[in-house]
Amino acid sequence: MDTSELWNKSLDILSRREHSVGELKTKLKKFDPAYNDLNEVIEKLLESNFLNDERFAEAFIRSKSNSGYGPNYISQYLRKKGIYPDQYDMYSLEIDWDSSCLAQFNKKSRNTKVDFKEKEKILRFLAYRGFSYEIIKSALKEFD
Repeated sequence: MDTSELWNKSLDILSRREHSVGELKTKLKKFDPAYNDLNEVIEKLLESNFLNDERFAEAFIRSKSNSGYGPNYISQYLRKKGIYPDQYDMYSLEIDWDSSCLAQFNKKSRNTKVDFKEKEKILRFLAYRGFSYEIIKSALKEFD
């Protein structure tokens, strides 16, 4: 695959959704391009602003927070994708983590009376979803 075909393939991939540099490299390596061609195309995409890790991180944070995931889960996932905390600021996006956490709690509890055992189960679920203890505690002040 030459550089122009690689460029077209990368634009095709990026037209569907935002990707991180690491994600795109992984996808393009499947087509067995030469290492120099791949780096050249990635650099061209970065210069053209078709590929941007900060924009990917922001879109991903918004998407996952709307799906009920907390900041710990999101930052861990972004780290797996090769995006580190110095490339994004999760708390500048004005996401209300407390209300998101409370919404997940209410969804799990089905708005009924919750006994201690059921409450512990839901709290473990919220921790798995990436909400810190402080967020869970402040969100559930309203519930208790």
